[in-house]
Amino acid sequence: MRDANGGGEPPPPHSEPSGAGMPPAEFPHLRQAGRIGSLDLPHRLMMGSMHLGLEGPGADVDRLCRFYTDRVAGGAALIVTGGIAVSPEGAGEGGAYFHFGRGKDEDALERIAAAVRRAGGRVAAQLFHAGRYARSAEIGAQPVAPSAVASRLNPRDPPRALGADELPALAERFAAAAARARDLGFHAVELMGSEGYLLNEFLAPATNRREDGWGGSAEGRRRFPVLVARRTVEAAGPGCPVLYRISGADLVEGGTPWEDTLAFAAALEDAGIAALDVGIGWHEAPVPTVGMLVPRAAFAAVAARLRAAARVPVIAANRINTPEVAERVIASGAADFVSAARPFLADPAFARKALEGRAHRINVCVACNQACLDRVLGRPPRPASCLVNPAAGREAAFEPARAATPRRVAVVGGGPAGLECARVLGARGHDVTLFEGEGALGGQLRHAMRVPGKGEFAETLRYFTAELAALGVRVELRARPEPAELRAWDAVVLASGVRPRVPAETELPGVGLPHVAAYPDVFAGRVAVGERVAIIGGGGVACDLAHFLTESGPASPEALAFLTEYGVLPPDGALRALGARRQVTLMRRGERIAPLLGLTTRWALLGTLRRRGVRMLTGVRYLGVTGGGVRVVVEDREELVPADTVVLACGQEPRDELRADLEGTVPLRVIGGARAAGELDAARAIAEGAEAGLAVG
Repeated sequence: MRDANGGGEPPPPHSEPSGAGMPPAEFPHLRQAGRIGSLDLPHRLMMGSMHLGLEGPGADVDRLCRFYTDRVAGGAALIVTGGIAVSPEGAGEGGAYFHFGRGKDEDALERIAAAVRRAGGRVAAQLFHAGRYARSAEIGAQPVAPSAVASRLNPRDPPRALGADELPALAERFAAAAARARDLGFHAVELMGSEGYLLNEFLAPATNRREDGWGGSAEGRRRFPVLVARRTVEAAGPGCPVLYRISGADLVEGGTPWEDTLAFAAALEDAGIAALDVGIGWHEAPVPTVGMLVPRAAFAAVAARLRAAARVPVIAANRINTPEVAERVIASGAADFVSAARPFLADPAFARKALEGRAHRINVCVACNQACLDRVLGRPPRPASCLVNPAAGREAAFEPARAATPRRVAVVGGGPAGLECARVLGARGHDVTLFEGEGALGGQLRHAMRVPGKGEFAETLRYFTAELAALGVRVELRARPEPAELRAWDAVVLASGVRPRVPAETELPGVGLPHVAAYPDVFAGRVAVGERVAIIGGGGVACDLAHFLTESGPASPEALAFLTEYGVLPPDGALRALGARRQVTLMRRGERIAPLLGLTTRWALLGTLRRRGVRMLTGVRYLGVTGGGVRVVVEDREELVPADTVVLACGQEPRDELRADLEGTVPLRVIGGARAAGELDAARAIAEGAEAGLAVG
């Protein structure tokens, strides 16, 4: 019998596939009450730490309080704040962090803790030190680290090695921060010891090259973080449990060996740590850890390895975005609790809906990173939001107040902008009809969900379908209303989306040849695609198309995994089989492929395309399409890019024919791609849909 403060013996394995839709009675493990140290929790779904870009200098405390209290109302068993710096040189990316010891920041933290308590919730303050991930220009000092080893992400700003005499005092800063957090009203604290930050850096041979007593061996490397843990536990006291965010796998060369991680976990338990929250990967790791390419609960097995040896509760995180998946993780014995961060961005009521039998109405996080991580980690950082929930971080501004006078509103177009607009209008009590010209809702999302790793967008369509039905929004498919019909409505929202841009024959000779197709026809399977494909365009849509074309083939990824496991294919045979299906070339006039993709996802997608043998040409001048391919000039050299199929993915144009006929005759709003095509941006489309839904009187 494990004594894990509520963990108990690992429950029997549970084989329910993720996303399989269970009635509420089938979440028995999530429903169980649990305990972390002295803190009783009502169930097993926590909200993990994430920065919102609202902290630090110029903090919007009202927005932060509203954000957190909405998640309390949404049922989070415990909320962990974004990291709070324990010392000035430890502030993280962008420097926009709260600091312990800074009066104005502590006033804000006290307000946040009080708001959560009044709402009936529980909140833990994460104690943070960025180590070598801090930047001199942003913290006003040289970053510090175990050794003077620069990060690959910041090679021109190397840290200085902390002196041996500085380390006890720095440990005391963590301890003082814990005591202060307790006094400010926080229920618990968490030490950030993962993701490549300072405490994690001490453990890894790659970043701790010291030869004194604070390095030189596994025991020496863990000496400082164990000291921090022990002093933090002592300072926090028995009524304020201390969690530790431990790196289960660094995923970098020279990272912490597994046996060292196990020994470190045992030392943390001896120091009084109440729970181990398992993080995965450093920010510079070459392995995706939180994006769409990562399968659901892919790293739960790492938490399971740690839990097998642990004496305290273990918390699993990373890509656990539905209650079905969370239930499977807990039921299988992989962890005692699940920490979901971005799923609570996507839907503040994630836990409550799951536990009240409304899981089908959860707005599922699609792991796009586009409006959250890419904004907060950008330069300069921007406040986080969410692609599928533009109200995240702006809850008060996006609250759908009931309309004083319900109106008849027509929404034309069932893509992401139109769907969100119709949802908000319905929530406000308007009489809404959504017209969609095709036979299914979704617009460009229907193409995206066919791309490998982007199947999560099916959850977005499921959510909108369920919400529109619950709100009484009428949906008419294969419906293209005429202007005269629309003028009879009280208001019209035009969300008719985009069409692919087709170059003129003078711009691209041969564009009308029979083996040239537009990207929507390829995604929809309306054209036969040959073995050699030339894609004209190198933006996000073109990259998705290349990913799609190199994935589709006679064997599914699941079949390839099966063949590899049973030895039918050699270990690298599956990858070769994937990469050899089609010869795909991406071409772009500009100097970078997919320049507008987010910094947390672009590298992973381009790496996948390279492994699949996709050729990427930039600085291209097009001469024309021929029967054998596309003639181009690259680096002042003319060549023929051979192709059986040429696909146009070179931009979009607004589909806004109704605009001219309706303007001035009926209250009209034009949103999404119909307003401005540009590079497709679902985050912008959904946000504009919400804003339009709120603006109709």
